Amino acid sequence: MEDVKLTGTYTVDNCAKKEFYGTYYSSEVLSEGKGDKAPKLVQNHGASDEEIRNMEQWLKTLSYIVHGSDISLGCTEEQIEDAENRLGVSLPAELRIYYRTVGNDPLLTTDRNSKKKDRYLPLDEIHVSDGNIVYRMRKKEPFALSAVKRQMMFRDDEAWYWERNMESFCENVMITAAIFAISHMKQSAKGRLKGELVTSLQARKLAEQQFSDTFRALDTYYHPFCALFYNERERRLGWFRSNGMMADILIGTQTAKEIEDFGEMHGNIKFKYSEVSHY
Repeated sequence: MEDVKLTGTYTVDNCAKKEFYGTYYSSEVLSEGKGDKAPKLVQNHGASDEEIRNMEQWLKTLSYIVHGSDISLGCTEEQIEDAENRLGVSLPAELRIYYRTVGNDPLLTTDRNSKKKDRYLPLDEIHVSDGNIVYRMRKKEPFALSAVKRQMMFRDDEAWYWERNMESFCENVMITAAIFAISHMKQSAKGRLKGELVTSLQARKLAEQQFSDTFRALDTYYHPFCALFYNERERRLGWFRSNGMMADILIGTQTAKEIEDFGEMHGNIKFKYSEVSHY
């Protein structure tokens, strides 16, 4: 069956009732709409314009939180054009905007934990493999974006493959950049939660209820099991996961006392601090 392009309004699998307008491939459509309900897309789909704008704005917010100013460490248009000329392909809009926004910022493109060996490749290292643009390496595992369909691609020992239930590019960038940012903050720690916070499958809703006194949940990140939350003015940042089996939290702040106070306020959470001092 021919994979044709479709333009319209769609909901996204795992994104509740959120609707996006865009052009998608028929293979990305998970189910047809019924009645007044829009058709549903798979999670790993080419990004809509709205999703790209959400990603860009979040990257700018993260940049302010980690640097404390409106610093711009994105790649220039000249750098991007040079990369496209070298690759022989145009970068998809979401990949171009990612590099234009934070492509030269080591605090948002690399994990401070060197054991993870997780980083987004600088423009002069991205490369094309079987029509996919390889932009990230985690240990020896490459991540790529299809140059045509703009879906995240993964590789086994023999070939690239598309896993439709994995995150989309924009969704993955938003959470990965946040985790990288936390790792580079003055104080960062990880905690394990118990009780009600474990059993909920709506992480963002729970984060809004539990953490609203000190943080704001990011309302443009729609994953049901994870939430991103932040306080831009105080330069605090957190990631929260609750999937019915466990609930973990990563938090980055300017002082250790902020983490201690947060732990006491939300059920005596015990945090394990990063071993390496940033300053």
